[in-house]
Amino acid sequence: MVTNRFRFLLVATVLSTFVSFSAMAQFGCTDSQALNYDPSAVVNDGSCTYPATTLSTTLLTPLQTPLLDENSGLFHAGGEWWSHVDDTFESLYSIDTVTGNVTRTTNLSGITNWDWEEAQADSNYIYIGDIGNNAGARTDLAIYRYPLSVLDSGVVALFPDTIRWTFSDQTDFSPALNNTRFDCEAFVIINDTIHLFSKDWVLKNTRRYTLPAVPGNHVALLQDSLPANGLITGASVNSDGVVVLLGYDNQIPAPCFLWMLYDYPESDVFDGNKRRFSLGTALTLGQTEAISFREGNYGYISNERFQQSIFNVAPQLRSFSLDNYLTSSTAGLFENTDNTATFIYPQPSQGEFTITTPFSGIAEYRLMDLGGRVVYTSVGQADRFHCMAESLVPGLYIVEISCQDGRKARSRVIFR
Repeated sequence: MVTNRFRFLLVATVLSTFVSFSAMAQFGCTDSQALNYDPSAVVNDGSCTYPATTLSTTLLTPLQTPLLDENSGLFHAGGEWWSHVDDTFESLYSIDTVTGNVTRTTNLSGITNWDWEEAQADSNYIYIGDIGNNAGARTDLAIYRYPLSVLDSGVVALFPDTIRWTFSDQTDFSPALNNTRFDCEAFVIINDTIHLFSKDWVLKNTRRYTLPAVPGNHVALLQDSLPANGLITGASVNSDGVVVLLGYDNQIPAPCFLWMLYDYPESDVFDGNKRRFSLGTALTLGQTEAISFREGNYGYISNERFQQSIFNVAPQLRSFSLDNYLTSSTAGLFENTDNTATFIYPQPSQGEFTITTPFSGIAEYRLMDLGGRVVYTSVGQADRFHCMAESLVPGLYIVEISCQDGRKARSRVIFR
């Protein structure tokens, strides 16, 4: 028989364990630039709030006109910067970032440019998003996947792999020009998953959907949303996992902005720090349409021509840097590493977790705290390793994988 005294002791033990765990974990805002920074916090809980901030950009060059008047995507591949327009031409244009001129063109046959709004590249493919949906009525949304080798030829007759999809929460396809919640102009690829960010003309939020980055017919699953306070037109992710969303408000003076998303768990980009930067207005910047990281926290922004009343802003290429705003002790730890297809699960971990990588051979595994102190080391197979480190206190750690051939990868793991 269970006595009242036993019940009391059991409840007291559970409460004591919970309080002790909570004290050790110390969840809170870990960004020292935030208004509500908590210096005692160990694990970021996504609660950081920030002062209004303007991010300065540098004008690099006008872009070739009229060809790039409606440029809408920007990506780096094969040592070159590429763009495309959002209708009319089924072409990719290599851009000289000094002069803004197109240096060569790759024409893609077998597909139609109904409304190309985004393009991304990884180590194997380029992804072209025919995803513009200003009226919310399209049922033929597609992302075309080509091997990187297509960029080496002037005319490409190769038919692409096609990723077709529908929004999981869209049931009404009645046309509503510039008054729909199901437009989309931005996506990034994280760990073989496409993350779509909606362009919501009605609420001016952005909803995040996910679908696999593989050919076929898919349903883009709604994950969460962000009160963007504007229309999202472009996205990019750097090697540290920092995601940027570019956009503008369609109400004159049409303020332009950038959201920086970072220090998030797994690939839940809206669950970490969310910081918004003002960039200026379309009256001087044009309609900001495309963004891409070049290296580290530095990248490019392009705009399409903006014409309103007496204002006529030509397409331009600008640069930006986020170095001054990424002060986390983990910033910079992921430079010069190959984190492609590196997974750690489960997350959060209670002391045991599995690491899978695209590497082969033997690798050294090191676990470091945020102060850079090595708290665990082991050697095992590079492609898959089971880590057992139950004695560590709850918190955020960095896993470093070092292969015999010199390749490295780093990733974050949360212990609870």
